[in-house]
Amino acid sequence: MKDLEIYLQPLRLADFLEEIPENHFPNWGDVLLINKEGEPFPNIDKSVEIAIVGIEEDRASLRNKGCGLAANQVRKYFYPLMPQDAKFKIADLGNIKQGQTIMDTYFAISEVVSILLQNNILPILVGGSNDVVLGTYMAYVNMAQIINILNVDSHFDLTSENDPVSDENYIHKLLCNDPNYLFDYTHIAYQSYFVDKKALEMLDNLRLEYKRLGEVQKSMETIEPMIRDADMVILDANSIRASDAPCSFSPHGLYGEEFCKIVNYAGMSDKLTSICFTGINPTRDIDGRTSHIIAHAIYYFIEGYMWRKRDFPQKDKSNYLRFEVLIDEGTDVVVFYKSKKSGRWWVEVPCSQESQYKYFNHYIVPCNYQDYQSAMEGEVPARWLIAYNKMNL
Repeated sequence: MKDLEIYLQPLRLADFLEEIPENHFPNWGDVLLINKEGEPFPNIDKSVEIAIVGIEEDRASLRNKGCGLAANQVRKYFYPLMPQDAKFKIADLGNIKQGQTIMDTYFAISEVVSILLQNNILPILVGGSNDVVLGTYMAYVNMAQIINILNVDSHFDLTSENDPVSDENYIHKLLCNDPNYLFDYTHIAYQSYFVDKKALEMLDNLRLEYKRLGEVQKSMETIEPMIRDADMVILDANSIRASDAPCSFSPHGLYGEEFCKIVNYAGMSDKLTSICFTGINPTRDIDGRTSHIIAHAIYYFIEGYMWRKRDFPQKDKSNYLRFEVLIDEGTDVVVFYKSKKSGRWWVEVPCSQESQYKYFNHYIVPCNYQDYQSAMEGEVPARWLIAYNKMNL
C-alpha cells in the first residue's frame, strides 16, 4: 500500500511518549505497527484489520481552533494502555497533515480511507474539527457505497448551507451532497437548548432519527440498534460533559462511561467500517482528561471489535430464528430475526428485488426485543416504518 505513504506523516514518538521504564509491562505502544519517522513504512498485510490515522486539520472550525493538535495527545494516553489478546494486527499510520487548502485535506482523507476500506481495514480517525468527516464520507461516495451515518453530538451543525464549509454546517453538506450515497443519518445525544426547532423539523421531513441526551441516558440499550445500523460513526468530544472532558463547551452531556459504552457498541457492530473522533482540543483541556477519555474509548472500541459475531442476516439466515408477527388485524406480516450467536434482533423491510439489491445492507434493520414485543401488540416498529418509507415511497 505504497499509495498511503503519500498522504501520511510518520510519527516522532518523542512528541507524545514520555520516558517508559526499561522493564515495563507490554502496552499498545509495543504491539502496534507504527509508521515511525526514519523507518520504512510498515508492512500492511492481510493480518491488519484496524488502522489509526490522525488528522491535523482545524481551519474550518469556527470556535474550536486547536483540535487539529489532538491526535498525538490522544496517543500519549493510548499507547501506555495494556493491549487485549487480539488475533489480528492494528497499525498506527501516522497523521494526515493540513493540505494547501481544506479541500486538499478532505481529498487526502478520502484517499486514505478508500485505500483502507478496499483492503478491509477499518480506520479509526482521530483529531480535527467535525467537518473533516466530509473527507471520510467522500471515500464511500468514490466507492459508490450507500451508507448509514450515526453522529454523537450535542449540536446539530446545521447552520446555513450557503456559508463556506465549517464545523457548524457540515451536516448540511452531508445531507445535500451530490451525488448522494447517504441512505440514513441518525443523531443521538443532542441537547435541546443547542438545537433550533427548524433543524428538528428538517430531520423529521427527511425521515431521519434523532434522540436527545436525556433519552439516551435513560436507556443506553435502546440506542444499540441505531449504532448497529451505522456504517460510519462520528463522535464529537463536545458530546461529553465538561466535568469529564474539560475541552467540552457544555457542563451537561454524556458521562465518560456512557461515551465509552456507545463506542463499545460501535466496535461490536459487524456493519460498521469507520469511526471518527473529532472536536478534541488539547489547548482547552485540563491535565489531558479529554484525550484520556478518547484513548479509553479507542480501547473499548477495539474490545468491542474483538467481540464481533459476524452477524449478517442478509447473507445467511440459517443462524437466525425467524418470527412472523401479524399486524393491521392480520392483513400484514412483519418478519423478525433473532441471532442464535448473539441474541440480537433485526426486522425485515418488505421491498422489491431491485431495492433489495440496491439497499442490500439496509433492508434488514437492526432492532431489539422491545420492538418485537411492540409488534406483538400491533404497533409497527418506528425503525421499520422509516426504512419502509425510504425504500417504497
